[in-house]
Amino acid sequence: MESTVSEAVGLDAFICEIDGFVGTLIDQLAPPPTTSPPAVTVSPPALVAPPTSSPPGSSPPGSSVPGPPDGDDGSRRLFDLLYNPTRVFDEPRLDAVLVAAVGLRNLADHVLASATAAAERAGVPTRRHLRSGAQLLTGLGVVPGTAYRLARVGRAAHELPAVTQAQRLAGMGAELADAIGVGVAHIGARVDLDEQQRADVVATLMVQTTPGEVAKKARAIAIARTPDNPASPVPVAEDEALNEMTLTQGADGCIVGSFDLDVVAGEELHAALDALCRPVPGPDGSVDPRPVGKRRADGFAQVIRAYLSGYERPTSGGVLPHVSLIRPATTPSWGSAVEQSVDQLGFTGPVTKKTATLISCDATVDTILVDGAGAPLDVGRMQRLFSPRIRKALIARDGGCAFPGCGRPASWCDAHHIQAWEADGVTSVDNGVMLCRLFRYRNNRHYAESAVMPILRESVLVSGFSVEL
Repeated sequence: MESTVSEAVGLDAFICEIDGFVGTLIDQLAPPPTTSPPAVTVSPPALVAPPTSSPPGSSPPGSSVPGPPDGDDGSRRLFDLLYNPTRVFDEPRLDAVLVAAVGLRNLADHVLASATAAAERAGVPTRRHLRSGAQLLTGLGVVPGTAYRLARVGRAAHELPAVTQAQRLAGMGAELADAIGVGVAHIGARVDLDEQQRADVVATLMVQTTPGEVAKKARAIAIARTPDNPASPVPVAEDEALNEMTLTQGADGCIVGSFDLDVVAGEELHAALDALCRPVPGPDGSVDPRPVGKRRADGFAQVIRAYLSGYERPTSGGVLPHVSLIRPATTPSWGSAVEQSVDQLGFTGPVTKKTATLISCDATVDTILVDGAGAPLDVGRMQRLFSPRIRKALIARDGGCAFPGCGRPASWCDAHHIQAWEADGVTSVDNGVMLCRLFRYRNNRHYAESAVMPILRESVLVSGFSVEL
């Protein structure tokens, strides 16, 4: 009985110590009560004269590094270090804080995961009419994704002692521990593992450095250890029958898509997008300003355009796939059916006049003139579009994008009218120029109306280029 009471008192005292440490940390992070948080400023290193003797914490003789900041007699707090660090002098302290904070975070994750699993074993969620221990964490302000991850880690702790020990020693965070648990479960669902095999698998997964690498290694182990059997079901990741893709149009007209592809189709998609998603420096050597999401979207659009510009592709409704631009023959009068009198694309519907004018130069677009009732008047005009032979001549002359300093390859470019087709421009080598999409769409302005077109027109006229068509 005495030992039980002693252990209970010791546990309560330790919990109080944890609470006291949290309070101390909060105090250390709080700004001084009478001052606002200081701005993060860095003073230039001061030349420190070599002292006759180097007291602890000072700069070594002959070094040109700043000494300890004024008032560094133990009165500095963590707030001062984080918001007003001193060059060089505070570097060891910042390293120590980072190491300690990472270890503290890993330990905190382990305590949260273990406490959640213990609460489930003690029936706490059931008594509080909750479905799982994760809801205990969400009730304390933990976001659902993190809460359910911690709950999974806590439940798997007794099955993965090596992972639990690494967490207990502050050497592993919850994200990596959860990935290892999910990976072991993935392998165990496909092959039977004895204790030694499970330990070997865990050891292999623990040397991976990211959750993504853990998942990839787990899939590789599962495939390698699964016996070849033609009658066995196709793995989910390789079953193309499960592929799905959705395309929906939002209220603003934007297209929102999602897809779930097998690994082969996903690999092909990655291969197609890889080169197109890389940052492209500007003509002046500046860094590509597009974020990764924009680069990926641009690359995806380029893949689609490259497909539509080909000739060996499936037909759609008996004709090669193309973009149809439906344009009204006349401008409607006020009070008429305005919504039926705007330019429209075949799949995605209405577009602005600016966009319709811009894409009308594209060789993969057919313009269909319709009357007020929507009946076709003129389904495209072949003389408006640049023929393959004219395009070859433009490629031979321009070599790629003709915008000064760009130089993107011809496969990224469209043949573009210098004098717009709508402004009585003709489809010819002299009135054509190769431009990539980045500069065609720059600032959402048609280049026939921008300042660069006169420059390109002049360069074309003075080039003296001719080609035998």
